[in-house]
Amino acid sequence: MTNFLLKSIPPQSIKIYSFLEDGKSRTAKDIGKQLNIFPNAVYRAIRQLLELGFVRELEGYPIKYQAKSATDAMELYSLIMKQNFQDAFNAKNTHSNEKGLNMSFITTRKELLEQTKRDAEHTKNTFDHIVSGHEIPADSILAYKKSLERGVKIRIIVHQMPQKQMIESWKRMGVEIRYYPDIQGRIFIFDKRIIYFTSYNPKKKQEAIGMRFEYPPFALLMDELFEQKWKLGKTLT
Repeated sequence: MTNFLLKSIPPQSIKIYSFLEDGKSRTAKDIGKQLNIFPNAVYRAIRQLLELGFVRELEGYPIKYQAKSATDAMELYSLIMKQNFQDAFNAKNTHSNEKGLNMSFITTRKELLEQTKRDAEHTKNTFDHIVSGHEIPADSILAYKKSLERGVKIRIIVHQMPQKQMIESWKRMGVEIRYYPDIQGRIFIFDKRIIYFTSYNPKKKQEAIGMRFEYPPFALLMDELFEQKWKLGKTLT
């Protein structure tokens, strides 16, 4: 599980989940002893991981705990977060014409590219994204070109320096591009309304575990993050 997707979870819980990622089951006492954590703190952290769906409890005495796979954990986590978001926000918008939260789960880079391509085709004003800087498929580039022809402003922050040929290609299309290193994830923002955020693992480039939100308040928050990184980024020439 990448740190990018676990930043909303307390550090103690992340430490325990990372320890359990080898798939072995362990008691709370074992966990505390290995990680030098007090028993009460272990139980609090484990309870949070259980509630979020990252860990399973195995029957027996004493009870043992085992980490779920990254994909299974994120699927359950996304469902839990979706329900929490809906409970917190949709009830407030009962009499509003604004659509409620629309959320879906992303599991691979291929799925990410296919879905962002569809959203790019319907974008009207702005398309900002943070990506690795690796090659993008031709059909995605075509969708971007069509967006630019419609007057959409496209900005890209890459966190790995792309080849000069790719930089020149983007600039010819009319895309603004900057470099900001070590952003461990991919972020896409369409019209300040739709937001994607997924993991990025340089050792597993086809992996993209994350979520797609269609909810303007969340998109605006991520847009602020993008603007901060954009101002700090290096313009590529």
